[in-house]
Amino acid sequence: MKAAVIVAPEKVEIRELPVPEPGRGEILVRQHACAICTMEQRVFKGILKLPYPGCWGHEVSGVVEKVGEGCETSLKPGDHVVLGAGMFCGQCYYCATGHDVACTQRHALPQVAGITGIFGMAEYAVVRSDRAVKVADDLPFEEAAFAEPVSCVVQSANKLNIQLGETVVVIGAGTMGLLNLMVSQLRGAKVIVSEIDPARRQKALELGAHAVIDPTAGPAGEQVRQLNDGRGADVVIVAIGNGKANEDALKMVGPQGRVMLFASAHPATPLTIDPNFIHHSGIWITGSSGKNYKDLWQAALLLSARLVKPRPLIEDIYPLDRAEEALRRASSGGTYRLVLTM
Repeated sequence: MKAAVIVAPEKVEIRELPVPEPGRGEILVRQHACAICTMEQRVFKGILKLPYPGCWGHEVSGVVEKVGEGCETSLKPGDHVVLGAGMFCGQCYYCATGHDVACTQRHALPQVAGITGIFGMAEYAVVRSDRAVKVADDLPFEEAAFAEPVSCVVQSANKLNIQLGETVVVIGAGTMGLLNLMVSQLRGAKVIVSEIDPARRQKALELGAHAVIDPTAGPAGEQVRQLNDGRGADVVIVAIGNGKANEDALKMVGPQGRVMLFASAHPATPLTIDPNFIHHSGIWITGSSGKNYKDLWQAALLLSARLVKPRPLIEDIYPLDRAEEALRRASSGGTYRLVLTM
C-alpha cells in the first residue's frame, strides 16, 4: 500500500508498505479520504513532537475490506465507515462512565514496517472494530471524512446542552467555527458569528448564520447585545485559541450563560477573571477536546442524513501522492479543509 510518511519537519515521503492483517477484534479498512487537521499540520511543521517517521491522519473514511477472526461486530466487508473513535481502552472508569475522551489506559499507537502512526494517510489501516462507525453508502468519502471533526463539535454541543431558541455566539469562522454554527443551528439556536475576516463573515452568512459581527469594529459585547434585545448570549463558543477571543467571550455572555473554550491556544494566554463576576453572574466556563464514542456515532448519523453538509468547507482535494504539497498549503493558513484521497 501507499502511505504518506512524515520523515522530518516539512518533509513527506510516499512509501510502499505492507498491507497489515487484521487480528482478533480488528477490521481492515480500505481508506479513501483523509482530511488534514491542525494536528497533522503541527506534526508537519515540527510543532507537535510525535515520532518520525510517522504516518498520521485521523479524519478518515473508507470501506471495510476484511474482518478479523473472532471479531464480534455487525460490520461486514463492503460497509462504508468512518474512523476516529480514538485509542480508548473501554474498561477504565472514564470509559465506563461514557467519557472515553478522558481514558486513562489508551492503547499504544500501531506500527507498520518501523513507522509509527494512526495511518489515516495510507491506503489501508487496521483498527479495532469498535473504532469504526458505519455511514451511508451514498455519502461521498470526502464528506464522510468530516465525521471526526463533527464529532468534536457534537461533544461540545452535548456538553453545552444548547436549548431551542437560545442565542449562541461562535467566535471564529474557520472550519471548526462553521461546524459549530451548523450543529448549533440543528439544536434550534439563533447563531451570531464573530469574525475579523470579511470573506469568512460572508461564508458564515451563506451557511445560515443569523448575523455576523466584526469584533474590531467596536466593543464585541455591545454588538451582541444590539443584536439580541439588549441581552448577552446564552452560549459563547470560542473556536479560535487566543487571549482576545477569550476576553470577548466573557463580555458577550449573559447572566447564567455558558462559555465553551473549544479551541486550543498556541501560545496559551492565561485567563484573567474576577471570581465575583462568576459568582454574581452565574456563568460557567468549560472546555471540550476530542470526542466520545457516542459523539462519533451521532456525527455519522448527522452526515448520513445530510443534516450537516460539509461540502462548502472542502477547500481542495489532493491525491495522496501530493500529500506534502497539501500539508504545506494547509499549514500556511487561510484555508478551510484540504482532503487527501486514496
